[in-house]
Amino acid sequence: MFSRYVDVLSNLPQYSKNIFRRNYFGWLISQCRGWGRFSYGLLLFNLVLQIISLVQSFNTAPIQSIVAFIGGNLSVACVIGISNRSGIQGWAGALSAVCIASVGFVAGNYATACEQLGYLLFLDLFCILDPKWNDNIQAEKFEKSSEWLYYALFFAGAWVVFYYLFSMTNDPRVFLDSLNLAMAVTGSLLELNRKREQYFVWTIASLFTIALWTQTMLQGDGNFSLIFSYSVFFLNDMYAFFSTRGWFRTAKTK
Repeated sequence: MFSRYVDVLSNLPQYSKNIFRRNYFGWLISQCRGWGRFSYGLLLFNLVLQIISLVQSFNTAPIQSIVAFIGGNLSVACVIGISNRSGIQGWAGALSAVCIASVGFVAGNYATACEQLGYLLFLDLFCILDPKWNDNIQAEKFEKSSEWLYYALFFAGAWVVFYYLFSMTNDPRVFLDSLNLAMAVTGSLLELNRKREQYFVWTIASLFTIALWTQTMLQGDGNFSLIFSYSVFFLNDMYAFFSTRGWFRTAKTK
């Protein structure tokens, strides 16, 4: 389960050179080519929604709205990159994590803020460095039923820990926040290991996060931008399930 972490940390000096190789930025741009039409449509659809949200909320909280706008667009680019097995997802995820975590802390939505910091430290940075998350990214599937059990136990343990930690704060949504964060951590581990089963977790997590941010909005905080983003995430999850380019259909080739 944790072999990719061990591999990246053990080869950190070697893998770090990958970031500074010649024409690295050009390679990143090339990772945005060859996606399905539905993916490009989601990017455009999300951009329109984000602009609407930015216009509506700018006068109330201009700085927060701009940060949410940037984070919302980058986060969608990240998840669409994942579903298309594209190396751009690491950097898009890292930058969006910083933006969304900032908005989450300001809005008092500590679960989402911690979730994004977790993505940054334990997923995005490792995906940037991991050679298996660069060219010719291959999807894998569970080979044994015991793998379901291992990840289920990991999820349960994470939920217990997060519930305990959030219960010691003034978080008004301890149950939902801890559950959402445990799913995020489990999904991240599945993603780093390139398991197609991650999309069962991401789909459920998308629905829970939409509910979480909707509740945050009803309490007078938050931003419609992130509700829009997670709605697009859900559509992207469906793409990964059912598209001929998705994780359950074909392997990516060079």
